Amino acid sequence: MNKSLLFIFCCFPARLLLAYIAKIIDVYYLPFFALITFIIGILFIKNFITNKPKTGFFGSKVWWSNYRLIHGINFVLFSITAFLKYKNAWIFLLCDAFIGLTFFIYEKYVIPYNSRNIENNVRKK
Repeated sequence: MNKSLLFIFCCFPARLLLAYIAKIIDVYYLPFFALITFIIGILFIKNFITNKPKTGFFGSKVWWSNYRLIHGINFVLFSITAFLKYKNAWIFLLCDAFIGLTFFIYEKYVIPYNSRNIENNVRKK
């Protein structure tokens, strides 16, 4: 299966699901959910610092390594606000999901498109 389709139909929906769970979960359980997302956030930050692993969940080359810090910060911010039982903490995870989608579109479609245009312009000269 195409790796881009795996992102669109697996990774992105999983991130939306995390945001949805954070939105509907009882405020009493938010701190417990925050523990899980805090660990995820710290792992994002650790992976950004160490620049590992080099392959993603589906076995493809990691193109999002430069964005791990942003994801990590969003997850940690969610965790802090969820631990404090802020009922709108889920917005951090929702924003993170759409930030990830934006990065995906940029990396998979904008950069290759610009690269092709640069190559075509060089060939014309």
